[in-house]
Amino acid sequence: MITTSAQPSPRLPKSQSMTPRLSQLKEQLRLAAMLLALLTGTLLITGLWQQSLGEDSLLSAGRGAIFFLLALGLMGTRRLSLVLTALLCSAAATRLVSVGTTTGLTDWLEMLMLVICVSVLLLPTDPRGPEQPET
Repeated sequence: MITTSAQPSPRLPKSQSMTPRLSQLKEQLRLAAMLLALLTGTLLITGLWQQSLGEDSLLSAGRGAIFFLLALGLMGTRRLSLVLTALLCSAAATRLVSVGTTTGLTDWLEMLMLVICVSVLLLPTDPRGPEQPET
């Protein structure tokens, strides 16, 4: 016969109860940044077929390949890919404020990625680390 005790379940402190939600939010933001990096990389590479072949189009296609590699890094859990993506996207901020340049869809996607990456970097980290089991 199975008996259940009427003891109340132990309540976690507020800092520990928010950790799963926070880690889920960070994971979802990283995945959104990854999808934006893939989209930006695809748009930059397909510019080879839309523009005449020149130095500018080859440089943007090279940036697209870098965005593909950063998207692979954003699938992980380390912060280096977030920092590198934010640094690469910060170049779009200078293009948005400079006079005489046209802004494209990729510039706005890079700005959105910059906001997402900086947001994930500024969210608090788990003090236990990813390798320690929960107790």
